[in-house]
Amino acid sequence: MLQTIEAVIDEKGVLRLLDPIDLPKMRRVIVTILNEEPHQDILDRISQNQKIALMEQQHAIGYAKHPSTKDEFSEWESEQAWSDS
Repeated sequence: MLQTIEAVIDEKGVLRLLDPIDLPKMRRVIVTILNEEPHQDILDRISQNQKIALMEQQHAIGYAKHPSTKDEFSEWESEQAWSDS
């Protein structure tokens, strides 16, 4: 299976993917470096993705330290409206 994924590599060789990817296991990759600088919108997208990944990691750590209890949200069950549509 071949996949094309857009990324940016900086002067130090740090590679940043534009979008997160989900692979079933580790894969070998080939990197082709283009002779053009990335546009500002691409850099902004990478920065936003990094912020989101960091927040997700922080949330996971927080929930692991303080998991919700079984009855924590039960008082709101009567407020929930479940529909078949």
